[in-house]
Amino acid sequence: MRVLALLLIAVGFLAIVAMGIHGYTAYATIARINDTSRIETANAALLFQDVATNGPHVGSTVEASSRATYARSLEQFLLDGTGLSLGIVLVVAGVFVRVNQ
Repeated sequence: MRVLALLLIAVGFLAIVAMGIHGYTAYATIARINDTSRIETANAALLFQDVATNGPHVGSTVEASSRATYARSLEQFLLDGTGLSLGIVLVVAGVFVRVNQ
């Protein structure tokens, strides 16, 4: 059981780091396009909640040349945020198993 707990924590931590870094690049792309389109960018947590609830939506104020990149970045941000959340769940599960041995 001890090995299982440490394995869950390690895999969860790796998922958090990997998805966090990859998600940051998607968020930076979204922020860059929002800046050129003069759209206010929400913080990462609110943006994740909005995209997860309403789906990736490209507004009409986004420049036509950036629409495809913007849509892909929103989708990638959502996927990375979901992976990061699952990593947190794995770490909590590993700590729970470790504490209750």
